[in-house]
Amino acid sequence: MKKSLIALLLLSGCASQGVDRDDQGHIIKHYYATVESIEKVKLSSEVGTGIMVGAGVGLAEDLDGNTEDMISGAIAGALVGGLFTALFEGGNTAYQYTLNDAENGEFIVIQKKKLPNSTRCVRVKTGNKVKLEAANNSFCINNKSTES
Repeated sequence: MKKSLIALLLLSGCASQGVDRDDQGHIIKHYYATVESIEKVKLSSEVGTGIMVGAGVGLAEDLDGNTEDMISGAIAGALVGGLFTALFEGGNTAYQYTLNDAENGEFIVIQKKKLPNSTRCVRVKTGNKVKLEAANNSFCINNKSTES
């Protein structure tokens, strides 16, 4: 069972290029927004949960053994559970972009991808997920909201 799990995890890294599967059946909009601010933020993590689940699975697999087997199974499971959760999540650093455009007003997007600090205009892609790409400032000139 452990060999098939490792093989499955290794094969899951072989993704093909193409249209994002999450965009199926969703309306995708593109528009431009002005970057008001960029702030580095820390994301929450589920590594602790992965450790606990892994320890439980490791312990359960060795219940028919002696105490040492159960302890070593729990420790190995905790290491594997925590490691795979950490690998799946990636880093805990993300960036909060405060954006503004005439149609949507001010709004916030948080994403892991860091755009250059000089970015003042972004192309916003909304579908199932929101993605930001740096854009030429000329696209945002006509999108300035009018303040009274």
